[in-house]
Amino acid sequence: MFYLTKEKQSKVDVAHLLYYPDESPDMELLHAHIKQLKESLYFIPEHFHGAILDGTLLTNNRLFSDYINWCENVIFYNEEQLTLRYEKRDKIVHKLSESGASVFSETLHDGKLLCTKRQDGQVKLLFDMCGGFTTKAIIELTFIDATESGNLWNYYIYDELIETDEGFGLRVLSGNPYEEWTIFFKDVTAFYLFRPAATIEGEQITTLAQLIEALNPDMNYFIMENDQFIEVELEQFRECENGIYAGTTCLASDLKEAKRRIYCDQYEDPYAHFSDMIPLEQLEEAALSDDQVLRIRAFNTMFELGEEAAHIVNRVLTNIKVPEHEQILMEITASHFKNLDLLGEEAKTRWLLE
Repeated sequence: MFYLTKEKQSKVDVAHLLYYPDESPDMELLHAHIKQLKESLYFIPEHFHGAILDGTLLTNNRLFSDYINWCENVIFYNEEQLTLRYEKRDKIVHKLSESGASVFSETLHDGKLLCTKRQDGQVKLLFDMCGGFTTKAIIELTFIDATESGNLWNYYIYDELIETDEGFGLRVLSGNPYEEWTIFFKDVTAFYLFRPAATIEGEQITTLAQLIEALNPDMNYFIMENDQFIEVELEQFRECENGIYAGTTCLASDLKEAKRRIYCDQYEDPYAHFSDMIPLEQLEEAALSDDQVLRIRAFNTMFELGEEAAHIVNRVLTNIKVPEHEQILMEITASHFKNLDLLGEEAKTRWLLE
């Protein structure tokens, strides 16, 4: 029924320890991984055990080659199975409630489990997704007519969704070492909130008044208190001697912590301003500015304008001074305009290796 188990995933993780198809790791790293193999013999074929234990696996070329083949087979088979299950998952997700489908069409990977509530055949899970891979900041899942087994612990790692005669099944691996949790349910609904853009890209916001002004008055705002969503009005935010409040609830002792507790019901792209176009007559000055945001906007504008901005691009790439971590942006820009046959020799010589 399920492919995913903690044993299978552990076996795949072990297979990855010495499998480096595109690079040659240093010996120190390899020996550290050999030490890990000694603690993971349960997942490895027995005829490799002796060489792992006595430290000769790396020096026995034939045996090491056989071991790498075993790793490759384990990894590739797992990838094939995951591909098949992702394809099935995509079809299953659309049979869930609209809100549940919105969550499971993305990923809960690295979501932190805050609490679990069980009542009248329902199981509620609350996840903080600040370290995850979704725009949703906090998610509450409600599994309806649910039966469960196993343990769900700490961080959400992997999952597998299946369809059953009665509804659906979900298996989750969580924590470290893995815990395996399985739940069968008729349907799942979700309530989720987002981080306001002003609290993500808001380093320039240093007062509560500035924060309130930056928040969108057309959205609904919430805080979490005792694992409950509480809706608040912007007018309720106030600063007192002992902290920042939303109504009668103390959010935090300072603005930085208060920002982390505010959620909204609509997604705002905190990086949308990077796509704001710079007027052509201001483009060169912006690209050479010390303001990093302005500089990124300028280069995005160059890509958008293409030939119209080529003369500016060449001057900028010839004269600009940037820190090392921004040099790749220069190389990408140079390569793009070279492909358009718009790059001059000076810029080409500076940024592209022939």
